[in-house]
Order: sequence, then structure tokens, then C-alpha cells
Amino acid sequence: VAVSSADREGSRCWMVGEDERVVYALSKIMEKEGLEGKKLLAIGASSGGYFIGNFAAAMPAKHPLKPKSAAVMIMGVADNAISIPHFPPVVFWHMPRDTQTAGWIEKDISLLKKKYFPVLEQHCKPLPLPETYFSDWTETISPSASAEMVAALRGAKWLDDKSFLKLDPRIYGREWRHLFDNKVADVKSGKIKTKADKNAVPELLNMAFAQHSWCLEGLDNVMAFMLKHAEIEE
Repeated sequence: VAVSSADREGSRCWMVGEDERVVYALSKIMEKEGLEGKKLLAIGASSGGYFIGNFAAAMPAKHPLKPKSAAVMIMGVADNAISIPHFPPVVFWHMPRDTQTAGWIEKDISLLKKKYFPVLEQHCKPLPLPETYFSDWTETISPSASAEMVAALRGAKWLDDKSFLKLDPRIYGREWRHLFDNKVADVKSGKIKTKADKNAVPELLNMAFAQHSWCLEGLDNVMAFMLKHAEIEE
């Protein structure tokens, strides 16, 4: 079940006080799909990760919708959340390049380990950009268009000698979009869109730079930890 934040027009970030809305939505879905009594795992990224931590902490220990384990991606958890005695087993899934968040997570992990709570740290590292990087991730981009994008980045000195991004695509979004508009035929024609938070290209660049983005690295480890501590057989 994918749950969206209430803010769909502004930042779309999760805010304090959305617990009741989420409980209502999950209760209705569980009832409709005949899933009452099933164990719940939770994952959230960025503000969604912060929300998951608070949500898991706020739910009474025996509440049927309390997550049995959780994964908090690219975010830490509030001190008051992890101080409760029934905080669930948790994965902190983050990008060490974001040193501020990494420091926050290090503190969270230390506090949880002192209480002998199950906790796993999973890193997401930067990704190199081979010619097929974009087309490997989405069918909406052809291998030839992917090769054009990578060649444009290399020609503009955006890539190091191992094909890793040297510049943050969020900070320099205007520059790489201008580059693709001029160098990539499918972008120039409008076939490939590059709008932030809407289209694949900016998200894939963010993932490659690995500072604040979704990622898949370590997915098997994360799921194995969550299933084990939720006592769910694979």
C-alpha cells in the first residue's frame, strides 16, 4: 500500500498530525482486501521516513496497525520516538554522502543499540553512469537516448574518469537540463521529460549522485532484516 502525504500541491512532504488519516486509510484497505490481522511493515523516505518513525512510535504496542518492522530511508528519527520502549526493529537506509543525515542516524543507532533494540544500517553509494544507465532503469528511455545523455554529461565534464557524477544534479538542475535540451534529440523533441519529482531522468541522476534519493542497494538485506524481525517467513 502506497500512502501519499496530505500536501499534494506544495512540497508534498509529510507533516506532523497525519497519523489519523493514515490509520483510517490503512484500516479501510485492510478491511476491503481481507487483510485484517496481517502484519504490517513500513518504509518511508525523507520526510516519509521521519513520519514512519513517529508513526511507529505513536502506535500502542498491541495496535493491529503498528509496524512490526520499519525502514527509514535518507532520514533520521525524532529522539522522543526512539525513546519509547516498544519502538520496532528498524533499518536506517541512507547515503553517507549526506554527512548531516549520516551524523543524525549514527546518533539514533547508538541510542537504539544501548537499549538492545534490533537495528540495521544500510548504505547507498554513488552509481557510475554507463551508456545504458538511463535505459537500464526505465523503458521510457531508449538505449540510444541514454547513450546521448551520458555522452553529453561526459563532454561537459560532469563525469569523472570512472563515470561518476561530479556535480549535484539538484543544485545544478538548470545546467544539465540546458545541456540535454541541446544535445539529446528525444529531450529536445519533448519525448523525454525532465521535470523534477515528475519524470525519471532527474530522479535517476539524483540516485546516481547518492545524496538524497531513493535507492535499491541492499534491498535483499533490508527485506531479510524486516521479515526476520517481523517473524514473517520468506
